[in-house]
Amino acid sequence: MKLSGCNLPGIIVMVIVMLSSSSTSAITNFNVLNFGANPTGGTDSTDSFLKAWNAACGTADSTFIYVPKGRYLVGPLAFKGQCKSSQIIIRIDGTIVAPSDYGVLGKSNNWFSFEDVSGVSIVGRGTFDAKGPSLWACKASNSNSCPSGATTLSFTKSNNIRVNGLTSLNSQMFHIVINGCQNMHLQGVKIVAAGNSPNTDGIHVQLSRNVEILSTSIKTGDDCISIGPGTENLWIEQVICGPGHGISIGSLAKDLKEEGVQNVTVKKTVFSNTQNGLRIKSWARPSNGYVQGIRFIDSVMKNVQNPIVIDQNYCPHNKNCPGQVSGIKINDIVYENIRGTSSTPIAIKFDCSVKNQCTGIKLQNVNLTYLNKAAQSFCSNVVGKAIDLVRPNNCFFLSSQTLLKTMKLSGCNLPGIIVMVFVMLSSSSTSAITNFNVLNFGANPTGGTDSTDSFLKAWNAACGTADSTFVYVPKGRYLVGPLAFKGQCKSSQIIIRIDGTIVAPLDYGVLGKSNNWFSFEDGSGVSIIGRGTFDAKGPSLWACKASNSNSCPSGATTLSFTKSNNIRINGLTSLNSQMFHIVINGCQNVHLKGVKIVAAGNSPNTDGIHVQLSRNVEILSTSIKTGDDCISIGPGTKNLWIEQVTCGPGHGISIGSLAKDLKEEGVQNVTVKKTIFSNTQNGLRIKSWARPSNGYVQGIRFIDSVMRNVQNPIVIDQNYCPRNENCPGQVSGIKINDIMYEDIRGTSSTPIAIKFDCSVKNPCTGIKLRNVNLTYLNKAAQSFCSNVVGKAFDLVQPNSCL
Repeated sequence: MKLSGCNLPGIIVMVIVMLSSSSTSAITNFNVLNFGANPTGGTDSTDSFLKAWNAACGTADSTFIYVPKGRYLVGPLAFKGQCKSSQIIIRIDGTIVAPSDYGVLGKSNNWFSFEDVSGVSIVGRGTFDAKGPSLWACKASNSNSCPSGATTLSFTKSNNIRVNGLTSLNSQMFHIVINGCQNMHLQGVKIVAAGNSPNTDGIHVQLSRNVEILSTSIKTGDDCISIGPGTENLWIEQVICGPGHGISIGSLAKDLKEEGVQNVTVKKTVFSNTQNGLRIKSWARPSNGYVQGIRFIDSVMKNVQNPIVIDQNYCPHNKNCPGQVSGIKINDIVYENIRGTSSTPIAIKFDCSVKNQCTGIKLQNVNLTYLNKAAQSFCSNVVGKAIDLVRPNNCFFLSSQTLLKTMKLSGCNLPGIIVMVFVMLSSSSTSAITNFNVLNFGANPTGGTDSTDSFLKAWNAACGTADSTFVYVPKGRYLVGPLAFKGQCKSSQIIIRIDGTIVAPLDYGVLGKSNNWFSFEDGSGVSIIGRGTFDAKGPSLWACKASNSNSCPSGATTLSFTKSNNIRINGLTSLNSQMFHIVINGCQNVHLKGVKIVAAGNSPNTDGIHVQLSRNVEILSTSIKTGDDCISIGPGTKNLWIEQVTCGPGHGISIGSLAKDLKEEGVQNVTVKKTIFSNTQNGLRIKSWARPSNGYVQGIRFIDSVMRNVQNPIVIDQNYCPRNENCPGQVSGIKINDIMYEDIRGTSSTPIAIKFDCSVKNPCTGIKLRNVNLTYLNKAAQSFCSNVVGKAFDLVQPNSCL
């Protein structure tokens, strides 16, 4: 490359990255000066810029457009796509200025518009100066003659776009808009406008997938970042906001039919003197839209009016919405490590829809103050929970205090269950509670006789009662065979507390010929808690299978939930299950915490917890030792949160096997956090059969994992084909995208610590490694990559092969 008038060292890195996939291609260079651009700003350079674009677009080589230092007077421009060149890098080191007459831009929707383009990178230290203040002054005068104004930089229906290092100054309207795009990366951008400038959103994203906004500073008069309908897989990190209106999802519900917003991560942000911090906002109107799978992590608030806010009753000037309620469904929103100061007394405000309450809201390690004193929180129509320190005191469960005064539980340990009942029955605090003890139905606590029928009778009694109900299994040993607890109960809340040990029959065939031991089907509002144990006596069946006898039954899952909602499992132990320990199939809103799972490391098919076709599942503070996957994640799993799980022995935490079927639901929005793997076959695995499939995996976050002597700490295997049966010669159709591995550290028991063996037909894309440190025998480990596209951030050892 020989570029006249440009700083070669400053662009080398960008060219290496942007053109890495075509390093042997020719690079054709275009300088706008050669097309007549005037670097003094004395004459209009609009046509010169367009000619340079058309020349680059019409060239089959990778192309480089250069805007040297200087001032360039440029009017509205539309850069059309469908180019011959697959890579166009535009480096701007000069300042592009708008005409002094604000009407020239103001009557256009956009200043620089990129439409239907692919592989375009706009880099450099240049500036777009839209000269917005004159138009803002016109609007402030309430004149009817003011034009709407133009967005400075607009991308529509475009893919594989990079924006790096530029400044947008005083945009008339929005600074940057990303609309209907995929695979966009913005980094090191600087956005500046007055705090009172109208509608000058910094970056607006809508109808777009796989967008990253990193290391960006935004000072403006509206939202620093606004997130509209149809946004999926958005990652925002190290953004400084202020002045401005914060980072906002919405406004939503402008239209009845509207795409949802999902899988958004906002991390390491600072808000200074802003109107809002982290906001979700919807009009009070009917809509089929939704917001789910949102992670707000590690934010600092400095004198922010509304640090944390959900507003589903937005109706400015009481026009077009009075008397209506928002139809937007908001679920699975996490606020973690949010700290700082509020400039108003109410630092946390959840003002949700009376028709569609906010659910799955989590506050963890939140510390917000007002004038060096405790701030306040406000909740309306919201269901959630607080974890660890939360200040101000959360307002989720204040309506449940009456429970503690009204409960009278016979034959059970009252102190041990008060907290659980407090949470589980919070939505029905004035309901009566009817109690059932299995002993009163004939259960034998010595294990001498079968108690199966007694347990079923206790369930049927609880299920047939309109009150909230409490089923108690005292200490003792209870011999119980297969049981199916059918749903459609009159009671909306059934708490089962198990303090005893439930043991399977000695004859493994009694359970082994059933699919499940304890099966809950079509239930809702069931909680199973306590310090009890399910002992399935699996070793005898495992020994039968090890003998290769054809007479061995398949075996039973210990605890199965099918088509059930609002399920809680807390504190129990599953010992030596014949097959899977716990299965969650076709369920919503399931919470597992403090569970202990134990089986031999060589026990066959004893997955600890299996989740499939389910939404909004949490697995927290759980210990799993087993002979197969500690946690296996099947098709149709969405919004799964796994945290503080220890695994080993076992096969790790695995998404898959997928691609068993041609038509298969995808897996998306899974977070695996604060996990420890000890002497396991795998750590963090994604696995698919080498078969055709329309399935996918996207929006996966593996964060803060410790590996101790793990065979495959990080692995994607899309060529799974045991014994070369039913798949030889085929390739996986599973599409894997947007997978993040962050803060993964420890030791591998094999030389290859990172293995990405992806499909030749559907390469893995959007793979990110950040702060990964894995060694083998106190030396550097290795990595292996096949058919994968991604990037590494910060320290990554072994050296990334992406």
